[in-house]
Amino acid sequence: MRNRHVFTEFIKKHYLKGYLSGILFASLTIVALAVAFQQFYIINFNTATRFSLWWHIPFNLFYFWYWFLVFPFIYKISKDFRNGRLKFTYWICVYFCFPVLFVLVHQVIASLVINLSLQYLNVPTLVYKRILRNPWLGLDFIIYFAVMIAVNVFEYRQKNSDDELRITQLHRELVLSQLNALESQLHPHFLFNTLNTVSTLILKKENAEAERMLLLLQDFLRTTIYGSDRHVITLSEELKFINDYLEIEKVRFSDRLEVVEEISADSLNASVPNFLLQPIVENAIRYAIAPRKSKGRISISSSRREGRLRIVVEDNGPGLAAGKESNSSGGVGLRVTAERLLRLFGENHIFSLASPAGGGVSVLIEIPFIEMIAAKKVAFHGA
Repeated sequence: MRNRHVFTEFIKKHYLKGYLSGILFASLTIVALAVAFQQFYIINFNTATRFSLWWHIPFNLFYFWYWFLVFPFIYKISKDFRNGRLKFTYWICVYFCFPVLFVLVHQVIASLVINLSLQYLNVPTLVYKRILRNPWLGLDFIIYFAVMIAVNVFEYRQKNSDDELRITQLHRELVLSQLNALESQLHPHFLFNTLNTVSTLILKKENAEAERMLLLLQDFLRTTIYGSDRHVITLSEELKFINDYLEIEKVRFSDRLEVVEEISADSLNASVPNFLLQPIVENAIRYAIAPRKSKGRISISSSRREGRLRIVVEDNGPGLAAGKESNSSGGVGLRVTAERLLRLFGENHIFSLASPAGGGVSVLIEIPFIEMIAAKKVAFHGA
């Protein structure tokens, strides 16, 4: 994942640098053609020496493309000197020494080209005239500083982009570490309760049931371990975990546990946090099913509404104590679930416990609906 981010940023950075170079090349070409026509149609009519348009165009293209050729040097100089410790040296070199040097070299090259191609004057005279009597000399400095400004703007934006990426990566790593820490609390809690049930069956000498429960636990853990590196799975996979878990609990409660599911088919492919529903169902079994002498019921329903996934887990137990309706009531499992949802979705989720009029506890989870196919491209809040 980290290598992919580095590669993406490398392509982005060099694409933007190429984009900047393309703008510079196009701008210099337009300026060169405009100057060529101006020199031919205006200046030539006012001077004794006249050159053809087909000399002015190639010469001015060569003359202004010079800045495109030295652009990588300007870019490197600006970047290297900016990262130096002496800011005064940076300002002196980048905004005085180097522009003078680049302009001087530019005029010497132009003088050589004119002398060699036209046999016009000698090189020292041409250099003298092009430096001290050239009306276009100021344009050289304008182009240099325009390039320098573009480079600084580009580097400033690139630095901001790199900083944002670094902050995002650090935040994502922090969230993942927090999720791992929360899940490390969740799995041992579940295992402890399950093994405690097995030990109880053994003490009661219900060895056949204990053996069956261990086999179910083995299958459940195999599925869990293979998917342990995935923080997000489909609702269909999560429901399979729940069904495996409830099969384990049915060994314990036999006919005292009834499970009702109303699952909307269009919600099965929704992505949900791994191990989302098990602590909620476990909490219902502990407080609603275990204390009852008669049959207890747990119902699980899911639906898709207006881009949201809605999951409700209800039981017919004694309900919540007065004043306990909140998103954090209950044991370790519910607290961890509430924290995981907050880490993953921020404020863009609902996790609440309530006591319906008919009794029992109703746990509501509402999160953004993200299909599992798109889940690899769509990140949760903070992930």
